[in-house]
Amino acid sequence: MTPADVQTFRGKSLEEVLPQVREALGPDAVVLRRREGLVGGVAGLFQRPFVEVDARRPLPDELDPVPRNDRATEEGLASPVVRALVEQASPFADALARAESGIGARAEEFLKSEAADAGLYGPQPKVEEPAPVSFEPAPEPPRFEEQEQPPVVQPVASHTPPVPSSATGIEKALITHGLSPQLAADVVHEAVMHGLPFATPRALKKLVRTALARRISALSRPGDKAPQIAFVGAGGSGKTTAIAHIAQVYAAAHVDVIVIALRTSDGGATLASQLEPLGIPVIAAADATEAKRRLGRREAGIVFIDTPPIGLGDRQTAVAVSAELRALEADEVHFALPATLSAGAADEQYAALAPLAVTDLALTHADGTTRPGAPIELAITAHRPISYFCTRDGVDPADPADLAQRLLP
Repeated sequence: MTPADVQTFRGKSLEEVLPQVREALGPDAVVLRRREGLVGGVAGLFQRPFVEVDARRPLPDELDPVPRNDRATEEGLASPVVRALVEQASPFADALARAESGIGARAEEFLKSEAADAGLYGPQPKVEEPAPVSFEPAPEPPRFEEQEQPPVVQPVASHTPPVPSSATGIEKALITHGLSPQLAADVVHEAVMHGLPFATPRALKKLVRTALARRISALSRPGDKAPQIAFVGAGGSGKTTAIAHIAQVYAAAHVDVIVIALRTSDGGATLASQLEPLGIPVIAAADATEAKRRLGRREAGIVFIDTPPIGLGDRQTAVAVSAELRALEADEVHFALPATLSAGAADEQYAALAPLAVTDLALTHADGTTRPGAPIELAITAHRPISYFCTRDGVDPADPADLAQRLLP
């Protein structure tokens, strides 16, 4: 006998396996071992039991070569050898009749006796089995190509929280307020997947605002060093107005403020007319060297630097201003980004200022639109904080939660 002679049968229970053994190997099959185990599931859950039986056909010397009595010749019946074999096999006739065409009664008893021993995976104790006796030649069973079938593992369904009907309207509202369809869908999906399990469908709009606010970074200014903050942007971007409002807020809080008008077209006249009556000095300078000379030894709690306008194709000015700001040791470079710009225009403006290594985005002209989604999305995708929310009448530090509320009222 070789390992190829042994076949393995698998099923959910012993009752399911036995007919397979009988059909494949015939009624005289010899059972060698039986195993039980679990299959399938995820992380040890939802597993299903299975039973495996190893069996083979009987060897030639295990079969009775004596033909059935009614087919023997008279001479064969008269033979002492035949008579002795018949007498020896007679006690087993009743047992074989009860087994009908099934597997040997002793083998079936062996399998059932071990059914209670669940979880046996190793070799089982060898049980001696009597040589099966047959009184009629069994038909040659069909030869099946031996194959070991792997256990069938059912795919685990991926369950996601049901999407509330309000999700579509929320997504459309975000797009209406300036976000791209891709970002709007992504934010709503995040709220459904990771917010709804902890809330009710009624709270979906609030969950979307929270998910959006998490993606918006706010201004962070750690440390006690007096910062030097430059504002850059195109003509009409609102950078000069933003500086004027922020400087007044700090001065009102008794902070020593100095403003530098670096290469501005009006020589700092606009800022001087607004700030000097309030006691805020404005230094007009053609370059960083002059600005540092005029600044002298004056100490300030915060310094703001206004810069000349930089157009889309004016890379030379962008490079020159970048060098001046490095010489002045500017700590922050804020891009004055009008909230009224479209996504394409905002991207073009930001790309034009690439030599300046922008650190923050300040939303200007924020009172000119109710749909500031495109500039806010630029801040998200560029991974830059939004520092200030500027209008014609004032300025406030940008608050991610407030910006999310504006995009999804």
